[in-house]
Amino acid sequence: MNLASRVAASAPDAPLLELKTIAHRFGGFQVLHDVSFAVPAVGITGLMGPNGSGKTTLFNIISGFLMPMSGAVLFDGRNIRAESVRRRSLDGLVRTFQTPKVFERLTVAENVMVGAFKAGRSGFFAGLAGLPAARREMTEMRARAYETAQRFDLGPVFDHPSPLLTAGQRRLLELARAYQGQPRLLMLDEPSSGLTTTEIEVLITKLKLLAEEGIAILLVSHDMELMGVAQAIHVLNFGRIIASGTMAEVQEDAAVREAYLGV
Repeated sequence: MNLASRVAASAPDAPLLELKTIAHRFGGFQVLHDVSFAVPAVGITGLMGPNGSGKTTLFNIISGFLMPMSGAVLFDGRNIRAESVRRRSLDGLVRTFQTPKVFERLTVAENVMVGAFKAGRSGFFAGLAGLPAARREMTEMRARAYETAQRFDLGPVFDHPSPLLTAGQRRLLELARAYQGQPRLLMLDEPSSGLTTTEIEVLITKLKLLAEEGIAILLVSHDMELMGVAQAIHVLNFGRIIASGTMAEVQEDAAVREAYLGV
């Protein structure tokens, strides 16, 4: 899906994702308190917060792994609060995890191809088995997967076993697989975790390119350099949004300084 088709799917001046008074609790512990904010259809939005602030719970609610006890999750204007993870993925809402989810028994090529099979006519394992109906589609998907691998600097290791990849390559592989599924909103959970300074710089370059192509990104990270790519940042603390604005604005916010520095 190119930039034109993504913009056509959701007007750039309208939010792609809206959270409206999301609340959730585990037992008697209230994890989220009426959380509301919007993610535009174009650009990078950041979500920050100290450990235990509710970021992971909120990510799980947006991506469909949890249903909120109250509130609405609007994606392109439609309430997806009760929809499955698969349905959201088919509609273009895709997430990654803090620890890269790589299929260890598959090659890099096969890992990237997995991202496209949700929209394919044949099943992934039918393709691997070489069933006649899947062969042509498998060939086409492999060609597209190679183009995607090249975009994420994985062309030279395209046919390598995935366990041989470095931490940085594993993160790029996860992004490549997500990109192969034609996301409209890409949710990234601590994507710089475990990466070197050089690998983080590469990651920042790739995220900027994805945003320029028209993919909306919702980014969770403790890395201030990485969060600097976000046009808007929302800060969560004890389950509540305590500040929203640019990086410079939230860094100067008294409530944010107290949450992070105790001052």
